[in-house]
Amino acid sequence: MTVVIERRYDWGVQANDDSPGATTKRRRSPARAQMVRSAATLIRERGIHGVGLREIVAHSGGPRGSLGRYFPGGKTQLMTEAIDVVIAELSDEVDEALTQAKTFPDAIGAILAPWRRLLVEHDFALGCPLAATVVDAADNDELRVHVSELLAHWQASVADVYVRFGDRPSLAEEQSTVFLAAVEGALILARARRSTEPLDTVERYFATRPPQ
Repeated sequence: MTVVIERRYDWGVQANDDSPGATTKRRRSPARAQMVRSAATLIRERGIHGVGLREIVAHSGGPRGSLGRYFPGGKTQLMTEAIDVVIAELSDEVDEALTQAKTFPDAIGAILAPWRRLLVEHDFALGCPLAATVVDAADNDELRVHVSELLAHWQASVADVYVRFGDRPSLAEEQSTVFLAAVEGALILARARRSTEPLDTVERYFATRPPQ
């Protein structure tokens, strides 16, 4: 699940000071990092429209009035960085597990394991930030396009797994589309039912249908 995260907002933290040292200091600020993580959590709980900037500051315990300094690009910048952090962390975990996968069922399990753990550890309160953002981002082309790119990277990485275990590239693309749609649907059902059973079902279904 290798996802390439572009640093699209470096210009933002330089708005008040163009020196490299000031830019690095702001990006490494613990308060700023906590705001990004708080935004990521709240997005997965409530979606984009269900999260206000004041709520993010309160959730993070950050200093009031710091949003403009840390995120001159506003809510879009903060939400984009939050999504990138979540997906990058999940990607790292999946990539490490996939390198050890010896069989196709192992690979399917490796892709789904982080999502199952996320649901259980957070009592089914958190879901996929990509799905939550797509639903709410109809009026924000920048976010919609960014999430679409991340979903495309995710689908491509799943297609690579199918190819690795024997599928033709054209068929792997179709399989990865179906798999991605099934996973996103299973995450919604899992939260609604407060059970990992939908994800377990998806894993069994795809693991028993290896590449041809």
